[in-house]
Amino acid sequence: MSEENNSGKNTKDQNNNCCSPPRKSDSENSDFNNNFYPWIKSNSKCHSLKGILKLHYEILDFYDFIKLTDSEIRLRNKTYNDINSIIEDNFPNYKCKLYGSFITELSLPNSDIDILITQKDENDGCNEKNLHQNLENIYSVLKNQNVFNDLEKINAKVPIITGTFKSTNIHVDISLFKKNGVDAAEIIKKVINIYPEIKPLLLLIKYVIRQRDLNQIYTGGVSSFIIFTLLYYYIADLRKQIEYEINNGEKERILTLGHLLLGFFNFYAFEFKYEKFGISILNGCHLYKRNDDNKNILSVKNFEDESQDMGTNCFNYGKILDVFKLAAERLNYAEKNVVSYLKEFIFPDDTLRERAEMFKNEI
Repeated sequence: MSEENNSGKNTKDQNNNCCSPPRKSDSENSDFNNNFYPWIKSNSKCHSLKGILKLHYEILDFYDFIKLTDSEIRLRNKTYNDINSIIEDNFPNYKCKLYGSFITELSLPNSDIDILITQKDENDGCNEKNLHQNLENIYSVLKNQNVFNDLEKINAKVPIITGTFKSTNIHVDISLFKKNGVDAAEIIKKVINIYPEIKPLLLLIKYVIRQRDLNQIYTGGVSSFIIFTLLYYYIADLRKQIEYEINNGEKERILTLGHLLLGFFNFYAFEFKYEKFGISILNGCHLYKRNDDNKNILSVKNFEDESQDMGTNCFNYGKILDVFKLAAERLNYAEKNVVSYLKEFIFPDDTLRERAEMFKNEI
């Protein structure tokens, strides 16, 4: 992809100094299939375009391909409604609420749903002291109902009940009294209303990360919310730059999803000064100077408590940087007539094959 098509942030020097064309012996090459890109629709504009515009429409095709279908949404809603009925029948003072990626319309195929259980009356003695006992009571009821496979109670820092709902085969994580997940979902929805381009980009980046098993905080990966924060800062800051240029008489830059994806990978792979700055979305998305005990690469402040760093647990962020570098290199040095840009760093897996079969009459 030519340099004039590169993203809004200046990546020219970074490309020359930090990138080299990916070698054919790249260890990941064996995972890629040059003839596998089932997300590109038969009537896609990709077929008649080149460069950054082609990438833009391929991202839209991938978004349509990977987002939940109406039937997948109905299954998750049924799962929630059935569990909610069980909870209300057995615990009249409790109520359920959805949160997480499903409620923000950012779920990937085969993803679980997150359910928060709280008390209808928040002043009814709900506190940390009886948290584990309440969790045990709910777990016992769900187990006796025999509606889950592999039901498990995990007594972690944030204890959860987890299992697969039998009638829908949807995996569920249930937590108690912790509202931060609900608050995070509200933040994401508000930001996406301002920057709707985040949605297709976030789903794509989430998928790339999930393919490498780097999407779980407890194994040192990054959560959806952290990826959202990275995207939010990058896009919001870029918009500010463009507004400044316009106010100073410069011509407005046109940014496509292709510009933004390429720019995101280049920015976080080669430009962002991790040793100096972290990201916070408290009172707007902004950088702060690091002066903390977090020895990991990434620092992202908790949106509810600035004293907590969500990057502390991301001890595998170095591997995620490698993924960003790989994607940036393959986009920067892709051939002009490449059939698919995304296949250069998205490899065939069971989920893509299953969806290809599901959509075979449509794509």
